[in-house]
Amino acid sequence: MKSLINYGEIHYGDVPNRPNQIGIIIPGPRGKLLATLYTPGGKGPHPLVLLFHGIPGNEQNLDVAQALRREGLHVLTFHYSGSWGSDGEYSLKNNLEDAETVLDFMLKDKFYSIDKSRIYAIGHSLGGFVCGQLSAKRKEIAACALLMPCDIGRFFRIKEEDGAASESLYQILEESTLWLRGAKVELFLEEIKQNRSIFPLETLAWQLAKKPVLCVEALLDTQTPPKHHCHPLEKGILSTGGTQLRVHALQTDHCAADYRLELIRIVTDYFWEVSSEKELSLSQ
Repeated sequence: MKSLINYGEIHYGDVPNRPNQIGIIIPGPRGKLLATLYTPGGKGPHPLVLLFHGIPGNEQNLDVAQALRREGLHVLTFHYSGSWGSDGEYSLKNNLEDAETVLDFMLKDKFYSIDKSRIYAIGHSLGGFVCGQLSAKRKEIAACALLMPCDIGRFFRIKEEDGAASESLYQILEESTLWLRGAKVELFLEEIKQNRSIFPLETLAWQLAKKPVLCVEALLDTQTPPKHHCHPLEKGILSTGGTQLRVHALQTDHCAADYRLELIRIVTDYFWEVSSEKELSLSQ
């Protein structure tokens, strides 16, 4: 389903509800979390999308955020504890706790005109792990999109299945520690060991099968190959009777460097459709 917005004809001018970009400091258990809220033009309330970046966060998919704002959705992106100026130390469990902190903060908001019946989530790379975990745990997330997700919880399973793939993932984690406060590969691996029964996304398939899930795979992805990071979850959702899974496979790399416009089209069409369907169901 295509968006109804004609980008060449929408100009808000000098009106009270112009699009805006707002820096927000969200208080968390380890101190401040630095966030940015992209607000759409026009009178609200507007749906909200939480956008989770990967590790260490060089690619933040802000072009996706801008596109979703043009579609009339709020988009909130933030930095996890220990990354890019946010307080505290970086860890996988802290990432998950930060995601809930941010969601709870926005659920309490009374200023930005958020439609709290239509809250969604997107995660790229390791942000896909965070997004999947949050979406499975919290009923407030009505739908989610996983973009080239890194299912870090499967690290040791991947090591058994494909040594080269696990080595590539290990190197990514090792290089990322240079950007992150308190991060060490050994600590990541210990977290994965201690949570091996709940960290892999396919262990959450029965919960994610209850809501719309979009998974975008990159066929040239050497960092998070779909067969290790997407397919186990997809198979899990389908085996539990899930009917709302959508999968797109793109002939591109982990960050969709040469497929940005196609990625944006897929994501915006998906959220426009699920948001419209949700609005229609609420009005009946």
